[in-house]
Amino acid sequence: MRIEIIIPGKISKHLLPAQEFYEEKISRFAKVEVNFVPLGGDINTLDPKIIISKESEHILKRLKDRKYTLIDLWGKQMTSEEFAQYMDKTFVKDSELVFVIGGPLGIDETLRKNATERISFSRMTFTHEMCLILLLEQIFRGFKILKNEKYHY
Repeated sequence: MRIEIIIPGKISKHLLPAQEFYEEKISRFAKVEVNFVPLGGDINTLDPKIIISKESEHILKRLKDRKYTLIDLWGKQMTSEEFAQYMDKTFVKDSELVFVIGGPLGIDETLRKNATERISFSRMTFTHEMCLILLLEQIFRGFKILKNEKYHY
């Protein structure tokens, strides 16, 4: 089983330990790879639509026509148990699970409409970096649920 997460930018120094913590925890269940693609440009000098479009191009290049799940403010909200079942169902059909997280300004409509599934963590807005940490935590929790293991961190 392989999980890839594609996200624009890079992780901030203060969140890197959390990313590494969850990647280590997940590694006993699956190979997880976080791939950062370039940001679309400087938000102080470029039109937001241009930035989002450029980020979309970088993400699409990385996807190479693969199926993906989009983390999207307007996606479906799930419980952790439902998310675990979604992971399980996807791994039965495919040997990999690819997640896409949008950049600081959001996500291009092309990525939104071509996603296999769109999942929302909340109607609240989180930074793309926090979404990465939340996603990693839920992936780990999902594996623990699927293996009937206790989880409390």
